[in-house]
Amino acid sequence: MKHRHATGKSILHAAFSLFLTAILITTFSLLPATNVHAAEEAAPSITSMTYFSAADGPVITNSGVGQASYGFVMPVFNGGAVTWNEVAQDLGVKVKLNGSWVDIDSIDSFTYNQNWGHWSDGGFNGYWFTLSSTTELQLYSKTTGATLEYTLVFNNINKTTITAMTPTQGPQITAGYTGGAGFTYPTFNNDPAVTYQAVADDLKVYVKPVNDTNWIDIDNNAASGWIYDQNFGQFTDGGGGFWFNLTESINVKLESKTSGANVIYTITFNEPVRNSYVITPYEGTTFTADESGAIGIPLPKIDGGAAIGNELGNFVYQINVGGVWIDLDQSNQSGFTYASNGYNNMSDANQWGYWADHIYGLWFQPIQEDMQIRIGYPLNGQKGGNIGNNYVVYTFIGNPDAPRPDVTDQEDIAIGTPSNPDIQGMNLIWRDEFNGSALDTSKWSYETGYYLNDDPNTWGWGNSELQHYTNSTQNVFVQDGNLNIKALNEPKSFPQDPSRYAQYSSGKINTKNKFSLEYGRVDFRAKLPTGNGIWPALWMLPENSPYGVWASSGEIDVMEARGRLPGSTSGAVHFGGQWPANRHLSGEYHFPAGQTFANDYHVYSVVWEEDNIKWYVDGKFFFKVTREQWYSTAAPNNPNAPFDEPFYLIMNLAVGGSFDGGQTPNPGDIPASMQVDYVRVYKEGSSNPDPTDPTDPTDPTDPTEPEPISVVGDEVKGLKILGDDLQFYVNGATFADLHYKVNNGGQLNVAMNTTGNGNYTYSVNNLQQGDTIEYFFTYNPGGGALDTPWLTYTHGVTQGVPE
Repeated sequence: MKHRHATGKSILHAAFSLFLTAILITTFSLLPATNVHAAEEAAPSITSMTYFSAADGPVITNSGVGQASYGFVMPVFNGGAVTWNEVAQDLGVKVKLNGSWVDIDSIDSFTYNQNWGHWSDGGFNGYWFTLSSTTELQLYSKTTGATLEYTLVFNNINKTTITAMTPTQGPQITAGYTGGAGFTYPTFNNDPAVTYQAVADDLKVYVKPVNDTNWIDIDNNAASGWIYDQNFGQFTDGGGGFWFNLTESINVKLESKTSGANVIYTITFNEPVRNSYVITPYEGTTFTADESGAIGIPLPKIDGGAAIGNELGNFVYQINVGGVWIDLDQSNQSGFTYASNGYNNMSDANQWGYWADHIYGLWFQPIQEDMQIRIGYPLNGQKGGNIGNNYVVYTFIGNPDAPRPDVTDQEDIAIGTPSNPDIQGMNLIWRDEFNGSALDTSKWSYETGYYLNDDPNTWGWGNSELQHYTNSTQNVFVQDGNLNIKALNEPKSFPQDPSRYAQYSSGKINTKNKFSLEYGRVDFRAKLPTGNGIWPALWMLPENSPYGVWASSGEIDVMEARGRLPGSTSGAVHFGGQWPANRHLSGEYHFPAGQTFANDYHVYSVVWEEDNIKWYVDGKFFFKVTREQWYSTAAPNNPNAPFDEPFYLIMNLAVGGSFDGGQTPNPGDIPASMQVDYVRVYKEGSSNPDPTDPTDPTDPTDPTEPEPISVVGDEVKGLKILGDDLQFYVNGATFADLHYKVNNGGQLNVAMNTTGNGNYTYSVNNLQQGDTIEYFFTYNPGGGALDTPWLTYTHGVTQGVPE
């Protein structure tokens, strides 16, 4: 589940070449270069290093106001016999300090990912530094002592104000098919020696559509739709300049804050004229996978011209499976998973996504077998319109030797049963079995309304969702051992915008300020609803958000589902910067033939560890991310951030929204109900008994775990403390009953639940600190009924002991 984010078929951000050709760079790796210190596996040593080129050392000069940025390509290692990836573990950096070489990590003024780090671009790797004085560096081998030295010369620039500006490109500029365009900085004050850095503090940038009269200040103004590094930004090649990614023709005004001197550019976006919407191949229809198994194809031409951004959502993409054309986004049938952030090298799934480089196209990886793909376009040019025979068919020649990520370490996990949460090696620390008659508000709180923080610009929870949340028992109720979250046709408007109606009511609950965890395992057993635009979710947000607002402090999605695609569910993490600089990684689970998320209950699990997070359905692994993939821009030198803090649980049923591309319910899709059997949270431990080994129910060396009350032969009887709940158990019996009373109340006699193997359990929930439980068991160890002595337990004070 998300708060303000871009999902679906997103297009990666624009960058510029030396000649200012507007392109969109697609990466096939999800490893942020500035987060990679070294390769994990054993590697050869460095025996020699030479500069990659004359521009990459030994002296590099740069200028700036107070500081300047430097970068160079990694040297040539061992005469070119090895790559940086192979020797990264052996490579270190030193800085000359008071005439001596000192390791950079021991110098307080250098912080990795803040003022120095690694970069990766276009297949090249290197170092970057931000410096305020001339600095001498040394790259060295940790094993052989081989070295290479650099001098980064800093020239300080004095600030000045702008008195005049003259364009160096334009001012009439035409954008490309992807909407990309840009221009170099103008000449300031009629003096080419006055750099952008010298006048940056005095320069403002305004934008407006060419037919409008109102200029928009786009600095830190995401509400305007202009978002830095998303649809505009700056480049450094060729002296630097501004780039824009357009959907219409615009004027751009650069203006001095002090003098008012300005220059106005016109960037024309020529939206093509379409007639018949007939598509034809852009360049051929047969493509061969490269050594990595990747194939990239340009999208077909429409009426002879390249597709533009607002036409991408109209295309239909299909794969031929056994003679039947299947939509690619029908993942459980197509065998392909959409990857909006590029190829995920932690997943062995077939993946696909968009790329853009002057024109738009699709990428696929790893293609190991021959296959056919076809792309269609509606004959009326409208999404969902009739396509007829308006398709282009492509043949892919697979590379059987293409690598597929090794996931053999990603084993399945054991799960509990509906009546018994015990899992060998796991300690149950919190749960709700929903066995009562109403929502337990000591564990859960309601979220209500239709807006984030009452901001009228965030209707639909910032995702264009169609439901408002209530605390009504029509939307959230407990019945027959299940939590029910139900979406209903119930339009309602709110004071933020009385003319806007949320068409549906639904429920959303969370454990904020009541329960949170940092590392552990969450199991969630549920039956999910189907229907167009139906969006059930169990997810987690940070309790305190120490790294800033979403998604800088992270989000973990245990389970999300698209109601129109009942054959699959997904898990995800969100991280990076504050919206809109957020990123996410996700993976999909596909149910076996004959199963869906709606025809039965399934267990959705996430296992969250310090260095990785894994996802499972019914104990079967399907997705993993590692700390090499996630990051928080607010803590660049903390490799665990943002997933190193307590998160709380959230459950909700949304309608519409961006998760499934704005799909809306069909008649009959509402009401829709998500039924949750239980939510259980575990930590690694051994306080839960192994049903197959009744002689070892607990770890007596762990002082946090209660010891069994008594052990007679292979018989085990006792209790386990589960937060504010108790679970009583008897192992090694053919039947077992529990007799108990709370705080000297009336005695209750209950039959205990069995899961076979002589294992019997019964839970007493919602105890308060200081409550006293008196109890005994009646059970049959194989030779007649026996009664234990009366035992007592004071919650939070003593272990259960015989009177």
